[in-house]
Amino acid sequence: VLFGCIDDLLKKTGISPKQIDILVLNCSLFNPTPSLTAMIINKYKLRSNILSFNLSGMGCSASPISVGLARDLLQVYSASHALVVSTENITQNWYFGNEKSMLIPNTLFRMGGACMLL
Repeated sequence: VLFGCIDDLLKKTGISPKQIDILVLNCSLFNPTPSLTAMIINKYKLRSNILSFNLSGMGCSASPISVGLARDLLQVYSASHALVVSTENITQNWYFGNEKSMLIPNTLFRMGGACMLL
């Protein structure tokens, strides 16, 4: 989900990964090691001095927080490009039982992502 989203964004904008100065990623539940930002930096061979922020554990509010963080950083680093990635993966919290009330999160929250370039 992440890489496909970023691939589409880079293709549509025509920007090179080396032109990205700031990377902000949020995922409300999933927080692996190495971090998702580290995976993106390595996959796209982003610059070694990129400012990267991996936000997690904030629930649904993490997306606007990520955009706000990128906005604030762009005020300091005005001639920069910021990539903001928002994703969700509830695989670890999937409910496997048959109790109907417990199945609601399985249908509302799945796996997906969005990204924007500021």
